[in-house]
Amino acid sequence: MKISKILSYVVLAIGAIGAILLFLMSGNFTTLMDNYGITEAKDLVKDTSSSAFAEATSLVSPMYNLTLVIFVVIIIATLVAVFSALAKNPSGLKNAGIGIVAFLVIICIAYVMANGEETPMKDGEILSVSGSKWVGTGIWSFYFLGAVAVGLMVLSGVKKLIGK
Repeated sequence: MKISKILSYVVLAIGAIGAILLFLMSGNFTTLMDNYGITEAKDLVKDTSSSAFAEATSLVSPMYNLTLVIFVVIIIATLVAVFSALAKNPSGLKNAGIGIVAFLVIICIAYVMANGEETPMKDGEILSVSGSKWVGTGIWSFYFLGAVAVGLMVLSGVKKLIGK
């Protein structure tokens, strides 16, 4: 049996499990809301010390656990695919290294450009200077990588126009 066929069955099984959990969860939420006289699901989690919150959390836990399992499996499958491709093609290791170093350079430049200042948040807590700096780093990195992507698309379009 081919690996693609096996993966198709695994994806089908995980999808079926997810659909069953979603069906059970939504039906139980309706019952839970009726028991507590709540009209909107968001009201179940407003008071974290209530028994309604505990029951709602127990309903969501299986779906959350399934999500975590899928996430871990995807990360492992991605790492296996990447490292097996690099093992089969060692010349690709150089290109991967160049890409990683370029990404780290962009992160470093973004970190230097980011401002770090204590920032009050909506829940009353304060975002630290370091946290603020890392948020800024992510934003600047997004801008840099977006500009590079747009620039490469424009360059590709210009090359196609000139080439024809």
